[in-house]
Amino acid sequence: MKKLSIILVSLVCLTAMSFAQPSSLHHDSKYTIGIFGGINIPRFSGGNNNELSRDYTSRAGGAFGLTSSLALGSNFSLRIDLMYSSQGGKRNGIQAIDASSIDPRMPTGTYLYADFNNESILNYFQIPVMAEYSIPINKSSKFFMDFGPYIGFLLNAKQKTSGSSIIYADRAETIMVVPIAQSFDASTDVTNSINPIDFGLTGGVGFAQKAGSGEIFMDVRGAYGLINVQKNSQDGNSHNGNLLIDLGYALHF
Repeated sequence: MKKLSIILVSLVCLTAMSFAQPSSLHHDSKYTIGIFGGINIPRFSGGNNNELSRDYTSRAGGAFGLTSSLALGSNFSLRIDLMYSSQGGKRNGIQAIDASSIDPRMPTGTYLYADFNNESILNYFQIPVMAEYSIPINKSSKFFMDFGPYIGFLLNAKQKTSGSSIIYADRAETIMVVPIAQSFDASTDVTNSINPIDFGLTGGVGFAQKAGSGEIFMDVRGAYGLINVQKNSQDGNSHNGNLLIDLGYALHF
């Protein structure tokens, strides 16, 4: 994250300097290709009817990749990104655990409760395909809006837990099952329990400023997955969702 912050600060400085340049955007360019990187703020949504997937909040992740566009007219273009995107969510405090992880004799679907920190980290290779509409401000800057579907391919997934807690039979912590605090410090590979494909919709707004032979752009967009994250229904029924804030540079051809 430290390296990512340095990159973002550098791009912001370049953006500020580019406002002093009198050159104009290449409105007659047909193709653009560039790079971008930013901060991803993902969060699991849904899942409130399952004890194992409820109450997740946002975590911070990274995103970066390549972007390209093809002009379809004076204001419309087709944008395709190839990107790495870190998704997931976190849940701290009292939460359900599969009872069979404590006692293998416990039947499937039985939950116990403990107070610990829990972070789900899901890393994807994503391909958003978006229609983009530009609104020129002057010869060297513009606003733009984009919207379209995306497909994501799971690279890996892990569950990071930490802390220690007594094990309870109920969320209210009134009935102790294991009265001695148990350690939850672990990093578990859960790739095989996550659907390998994610598909959803993404869209947002951005600003581009002429800089040299290309443009610096800032993009803010959200995404929502339409496929359950969990492969097995007993693990929950969450969907990926995120807010992406990124900066990038694209060359015109």
